Amino acid sequence: MRNNGFKEENMNIGILGNGVIGNALAEVFHKLGHPVQIGVKSLKEEFEKKHYIEYVEGKDITEDNEIIVIAVPGNKVEKAITGIKNPEGKIFIDLTNPIGEDFILTRGRYTSNGEVIQEILKDSHIVKTLNTLGVEKLIDPCINEKRLTMMIAGNNKIANKKVEELILEMGFDPMIVGDIHFSRYLEPLAMIWIEMVRKQGKSFENGLIWIR
Repeated sequence: MRNNGFKEENMNIGILGNGVIGNALAEVFHKLGHPVQIGVKSLKEEFEKKHYIEYVEGKDITEDNEIIVIAVPGNKVEKAITGIKNPEGKIFIDLTNPIGEDFILTRGRYTSNGEVIQEILKDSHIVKTLNTLGVEKLIDPCINEKRLTMMIAGNNKIANKKVEELILEMGFDPMIVGDIHFSRYLEPLAMIWIEMVRKQGKSFENGLIWIR
């Protein structure tokens, strides 16, 4: 068990995936004081390393971490999570969207990435969130000093609450909407932001604020 000298109340967070989103979230969590590991395909591969992040093989990402963020391409998620050691009882944040070519969803209506991941990691607690905005607003989740709403879906109330606390700490207004099957509604919701910002080129300074 690693000991990075952080306060006891801080969480060890693992991130599965070494891409743009994974590295951006590692920066966010580090600034919040949480020890961070990134799980990569192979430690033998050449990639840029940051001194404040510990790197491990992806299959070992659960060993020292309370929460693991799945930050891999949504159409490759099944391959990425297969082979993870000892996932039982761990909390996994699924921020993936099942997007194929031309920004088309490959799942929806009857299933979702969140539900598929829960089926594969059946003894783990999968929490769907952080999937409805781009990396720009994951780093800066406010507009005009107002917190953007980030919806959360998962089967386990304790896991949902733990993730809710982290989402709030990141600067969002978290909102638990239901169990993991709500992933099939949150994943299409992401397509609105993707269409406006990634395809139409509009400003990334937009997002939902749920008045309640």
